[in-house]
This record gives sequence, structure tokens and C-alpha cells, in this order.
Amino acid sequence: MVVRMLRRWWREQREALVDFLYGMTGHEFALHATHLRADLENLFMLAVVGDLIGVPILPPYYALRLVPFLVPGLDAWKRRVLRERHPLENEEFDLIEM
Repeated sequence: MVVRMLRRWWREQREALVDFLYGMTGHEFALHATHLRADLENLFMLAVVGDLIGVPILPPYYALRLVPFLVPGLDAWKRRVLRERHPLENEEFDLIEM
């Protein structure tokens, strides 16, 4: 009984330490990679199906072949691109230090 409790306590402490170290080292990198992927996905979708939101881009034949793969995420992409934003919402450094 005591051994089981000690094992559980040790596991919880180990998980807390791993989460703490990830937060100190890797979280910012993972967050930046997620934002970069979303920006590149928005650019790709704009180049392929930009005419759906009013951007006059004439896609080539090969881009039109990609449309069946893009259809499942099309509604979410249109909501994400067309939603109203604050001009400084996507800035990494909002504060100016002097």
C-alpha cells in the first residue's frame, strides 16, 4: 500500500518536473511553429481558393486538382480569414520599451 502510494507520488512529481521543463524550454518553440504553420496554411489556401472570398487569383490547373483535399477545411478557413481583427492582434511585441 505504501509502496503504491510512493510510486504514484513519484510519478506525479516526475510529470510535474517534465511539464515545468517543457514550459521553460519548448513551449515557445512549439507555439511559434503552430503560428507559422497556420500562416503558411492561410497563404496556401488563399493561393488555391482565394476567389471564394473575393481575391481575384486565377489558379492554375494543378491548384484546381488540390481543391478536393481542401474542401473539408474550407468553411473554417473562410471564418478564420474573414473575421474582424484588431490591427495589432498578431504582433509578437506589443510593448515598446524605451
